Amino acid sequence: MVAILERQNQDVLIQLIGGDVPHYGVVMSIDNTGNTETIRLPSRPGHVHQEKILIEQVAGAIKPVLQNNAIIVSGMHVNDISTEQMHAAIPMAQKLGARLAVWLKQNPVDPLPMSFAKKNSVNNRV
Repeated sequence: MVAILERQNQDVLIQLIGGDVPHYGVVMSIDNTGNTETIRLPSRPGHVHQEKILIEQVAGAIKPVLQNNAIIVSGMHVNDISTEQMHAAIPMAQKLGARLAVWLKQNPVDPLPMSFAKKNSVNNRV
């Protein structure tokens, strides 16, 4: 299992991938207020990907140190996975989440200046 972190301004994208067949199966967004939304994509007919439990470990660790929004994408498939391997995945995700949180806390970024279009009286007419 590996975590890949990318930053765009104060937002982060984290990929939590690994196993025999890395893929993208579950997506979680964390907004700047700490609210989360999760999408579990289909894995095969009648089933959805199960990596939500791994993403939740990472999300719990990084939420307190996020400067803005985050997207976490995960997908791991271990062919013929054993019960022991399944149980080992949660502590692995917890450790990666803790390492990501330390890195984010030690590497904050200043926000880039942002401006928005001003309202135009022409656009306000009905």
